[in-house]
Amino acid sequence: MRIAGIVTEFNPITYGHLYLINKIKSEYNMDSIISVMSPNFVMRGEPAIISKIERTKMALKSGIDLVLELPTIYAVEAADIFASRSIEILNTAGITDLFFGVECDDINLLKEIAKAELSKEYIKHLKEYLKEGLSFNTASKKSLYQINPHYEDILKEPNNSLAIEYIKAIISNGYNIEIHPIKRVDSGYYDGFKKNTLIQSASFLRDELKKKRPNKKYFPYNLKHIEKHVNDDYFELIKYKIISSTLDDLRSIHGITDGFENKLKSIKTFKDYDTLVSDLVSKRDRETKVKRILIYLLLNIKKEEFKTTPLEYIKVLGFNENGQDILKIIKKKTNIISSIKTNMNNGVYRELDFSKIYYLTNDLSKEEYEPVIL
Repeated sequence: MRIAGIVTEFNPITYGHLYLINKIKSEYNMDSIISVMSPNFVMRGEPAIISKIERTKMALKSGIDLVLELPTIYAVEAADIFASRSIEILNTAGITDLFFGVECDDINLLKEIAKAELSKEYIKHLKEYLKEGLSFNTASKKSLYQINPHYEDILKEPNNSLAIEYIKAIISNGYNIEIHPIKRVDSGYYDGFKKNTLIQSASFLRDELKKKRPNKKYFPYNLKHIEKHVNDDYFELIKYKIISSTLDDLRSIHGITDGFENKLKSIKTFKDYDTLVSDLVSKRDRETKVKRILIYLLLNIKKEEFKTTPLEYIKVLGFNENGQDILKIIKKKTNIISSIKTNMNNGVYRELDFSKIYYLTNDLSKEEYEPVIL
């Protein structure tokens, strides 16, 4: 059996995602497709603009057979951890092939860069740049450019960088997974509106969703009754957390290091979310890192909760009939959780808490307790 795996946020799902899924179905002899998906908070350190329940429904309607959840603590992390945990879940689920969208589909070049990032030479350069006070992301890229300046053209595209992290995870763990980079078409990661195509970037579509009347033409699914979540919805809660927390409280939060707790407590005027982020950004602390810290603070995720050991369970978000057959196989080799009941792993209840915060004053959907079944 050949099982395709994809790592997704579907934030929101786009015609570009449908292009990838349809290409897998039409050009590769796959028996099924599994997706590991970020839950209600995502890698950029933001709330998902559409809930994980609605995105799961859209994924199943798009041709995904089984949707598995990437735990929030890793979904909001930097690319290397986000990728390694995602691939760990997909490997445990038994995928044989990994597919991802990229600007550069030269698999040999992508593997070359992944191996370079695992080399001793890279580690040496990285340590030197970090000593200079550079952020990890900047230091990492500069270290790779030292090895080969031509890598810069590849790494300036975020999808290429994430693809390299997937490949690193496969190589370093010895997973028996075949890799398939699929070249993106029509719209790039940062692109605004593109004429003469339905395929628009997710960032453009998120901006559209924030409008009172988004252009429905560019969304694959009906937006009626879809609740939208944005950073500003959580600003007052984050403000409260900063003000009410002691320095020791803040030091215990995952992601807070190098005296960042002092920067938080030094904020005098809380104007709005964007201003708060801007006040906290520095040479060492990039915008994305700051946003991630604010999410960890909002969710009260402590340093002690972050683990590098194998995941203790896999949470199912949704499946169809084909996905149900795959689940029967996976259950034989790992702890699969579909329905939330009593006496479960603490991580399951933590995810439920995160969802309650995500929904704020709204009632938590009953669908949070049971998987979506198509």
